[in-house]
Amino acid sequence: MRSAVLVGIKHCGKSTLGRLLADRLSRPFIDSDEELEKTYFLQTGRRLTVREIFRALGEESFRTLEAATVGSLVSAEPEVIALGGGAVSNPRLTEKDLKALGTIVWLDVPDETAYRRIAAEGLPPFLADAPDPRRRFAEINAQRKLRFARLADVTFKMDRELAPDEAADSLAAILEEYRS
Repeated sequence: MRSAVLVGIKHCGKSTLGRLLADRLSRPFIDSDEELEKTYFLQTGRRLTVREIFRALGEESFRTLEAATVGSLVSAEPEVIALGGGAVSNPRLTEKDLKALGTIVWLDVPDETAYRRIAAEGLPPFLADAPDPRRRFAEINAQRKLRFARLADVTFKMDRELAPDEAADSLAAILEEYRS
């Protein structure tokens, strides 16, 4: 059995659903953003969030650190991995690199739902600095959706308002069927 690798736009539910899914599948849960924060701390002695690291390093250096972190997640033991929203568009990560992690599961959330969740948490630098954040989000999301669709072994539509537990149960069943 391979690891389940959750991908999708920022705030689509990768971490929340990933933790619940890991429980149901009796696997460890790994969040690539949390791993990136740990790596940054080990390198610098500074505890920063992913957003703060992005601002501190700039996009180029951030993407280099992100690629190294994601590359370190390849494991022989099956896990549930939540990848940062931008990892699939990182030019330092190839399709082969991402597929090496495991079965790619795209959490496909409607654009408006994703933007509403992102705005509620405070816009990240790549949107906050744009003249029209909503338009910039739509552009980025359109590009990433093409990549998510191309990479996905499984697409999990998040267009229904399922409670997180229900979504985890449903996705666990889909993954069990996918394995067979």
